[in-house]
Amino acid sequence: MDDPSFCNFELRLLGMRGDDEDDLEEERVEVFGNTASPRIDGSQPETKTEPDDDGTGAGGNGAPSGSSASNKRSRSQSMLRFNADGSVSQWEYKPDVARTELVKLIAREDLPLCFGESAAFEEYIQKAHNPRFRSVSRQTTSRDVFKVFDSQRAMLIETLKSVSSVALTSDIWSGNAKEDYLSVVAHFVNSNWQLGKRILGLVLIDVSHTAENISKRILSVVQEYGLTDKIFSVTLDNAAANTKAMDHLKPAISGYVGDLYLHQCCACHIINLIVKAGLEIFKNMLADFRSAISFVNASNQRIALYKSFCIAKGVRPRKFGLDMDVRWNATYLMLKNLLPHKGIFSVFIATNHPPVNGHALLTDLHWTIAETVLLFLEQFYDSTVIMSGVYYPTSPLIMHHILEIAGHLNTYEKDRNLRNVVVPMKSKFLSYWSEIPFLYSFAFILDPRAKIRGFSNVLQIMTGNYSEYLTEVRAALSDIYKKYEAKFGDVRLQRATPSSSCGKKKTAWGKIFGSSASGSSVGAGPGVGDGFASASPGAGLGASASPIPGFGASASPGAGLGAGLFSRRTSATALIQAVSSTANMNASELSAYFDSDTVNQFDDDFNILNWWHEHKHTYPILSLLDRYVLNVPVSTISSESAFSLTGRIIEDRRRCLGLAMVQALALIKDWEQAESKKQHSAENKELIKSFEYLYLDDETTGDGDGTGTGDGARAGTGT
Repeated sequence: MDDPSFCNFELRLLGMRGDDEDDLEEERVEVFGNTASPRIDGSQPETKTEPDDDGTGAGGNGAPSGSSASNKRSRSQSMLRFNADGSVSQWEYKPDVARTELVKLIAREDLPLCFGESAAFEEYIQKAHNPRFRSVSRQTTSRDVFKVFDSQRAMLIETLKSVSSVALTSDIWSGNAKEDYLSVVAHFVNSNWQLGKRILGLVLIDVSHTAENISKRILSVVQEYGLTDKIFSVTLDNAAANTKAMDHLKPAISGYVGDLYLHQCCACHIINLIVKAGLEIFKNMLADFRSAISFVNASNQRIALYKSFCIAKGVRPRKFGLDMDVRWNATYLMLKNLLPHKGIFSVFIATNHPPVNGHALLTDLHWTIAETVLLFLEQFYDSTVIMSGVYYPTSPLIMHHILEIAGHLNTYEKDRNLRNVVVPMKSKFLSYWSEIPFLYSFAFILDPRAKIRGFSNVLQIMTGNYSEYLTEVRAALSDIYKKYEAKFGDVRLQRATPSSSCGKKKTAWGKIFGSSASGSSVGAGPGVGDGFASASPGAGLGASASPIPGFGASASPGAGLGAGLFSRRTSATALIQAVSSTANMNASELSAYFDSDTVNQFDDDFNILNWWHEHKHTYPILSLLDRYVLNVPVSTISSESAFSLTGRIIEDRRRCLGLAMVQALALIKDWEQAESKKQHSAENKELIKSFEYLYLDDETTGDGDGTGTGDGARAGTGT
């Protein structure tokens, strides 16, 4: 506070500057900047608007020169920002950064390229955030999109150089613009042993979907990123053209560990085919439900009538969404949201809809069957959702869900309403999974809660004649381990000596597992009695499994779904090779892993990749193999989710976008979402919203996040 004895005090009382304020002002500017706050005497600093140099940036994107630049710096405002590490640094407005962030905003929110030149957007930014911002033209934004795309793609290529192996998924999508696109998605485990996913390419396929055309486009993307010698597997749907395409691809991309496990079929697509085989029986009944919903939604007047009817009955009014024939999970959601309203909905339909053949459109039998179908489909829906994950390993889960689905079909075969439905579904199940892919078995065994004994018990539950398949799996696992040992043998120098608490020898396993699959649950791991602990997605093991009626009862064909499930014909040569391979496992990491105890952590937060990361010095070779086996996705959902991005980018009002721009926007969006793991959610949020959030009152419904993070469980796409 000023001393009244000084003349400066009297000067300030008169509204004049004291003769000491020049020094104070210099100190203030040095600390806070020239325009950070009003001057000490209360006056505002002088400001002057500089003309734009290039007409596109804020205050000019070009750098001012000479004394003008010096004067501008002296008048610039200094602002502080907090860095991620908690430190403080000076923030400076940079037009080029603003334009880069504008590109990311446009890509992430599916905004038009002209968004940056909008007068409303410019006014909003200037008034609320930065008065120096100037609009950016569509042409400038288009150039910036490709700059950002090229920069981020270069960084991704560098990232993938440090990755030993990747697993690919690919799928084809037909858009409303009569243009088909093929997506290629890479899955990998980063240096922190976390799963990563990036869309590598979104390529126009404007020719027939032949094996040659599909393989050429996939290979062009792989070569662009330098991954031809890093491909561990490629997961595709079960179309015949895809199988033939892999024959074209194998010579070019099998340089990593060969082509024996290169081609993997989409498990969710198989589940889709199984379900659709059964729903064909209910085609007429489902058509009646669709007719009833269409009747209510036919006009605004009828919707208003139904709304008034619901309010009069004291029920919150809502509309109902229609499913699509090609997406059975939409049928599940349609019935799930309709059944809680069956009382009022059926009365309204009976009152207002004309009779059909002398009967109400929806009868009690319709609702009874709908309830049964909904309960029946729940297992398939849940399995599809879990198999659709991209941020946790799905390959060790698939055996559990195969076991669950097999038991589910056997159980419902006894239901008189579903008996005729289950028969074609069983046939479809066995046509795809009568021989379980080796990779599924490897992933299950490499779960430290299962290992060989847990896998053996699972096979015993599924069929009484499993010994040949078990022997063949052990031999195949030994062979691929040898390939990894030859390829990465130098990492063995890092190997630590296993501790004595690592586990017991095989001779003591019987005390833990018992003599049969259902005889013990202590330390037995999955597949042994109650050892199938329920786990949420990402927990490692997934859904619970229980002994299946009809499995193991008889080995004769037709005795049950499990009879002959593992009917792989094993030749004498293969068995001799298996015995030889098993004998050579002595003193290897693989045999040490088999001899160790199973892990008894069945809680939801168990992370298989973390376990192997923590034991990588104990099993340096085997941990590398596990790292890439667990990385393999069992579905193509990650590729299908790319099309939900594309669908919004090339919607009706944006069909003029060029092919290169479509790819750039879709990939930038995916890469930006990857940083926060928002690329994909297991459940299809958009599909769920289209059925759940259809209320007709004024209350706000839904989560309203508008993230649109992936297409989720698109099991019924029929692509």
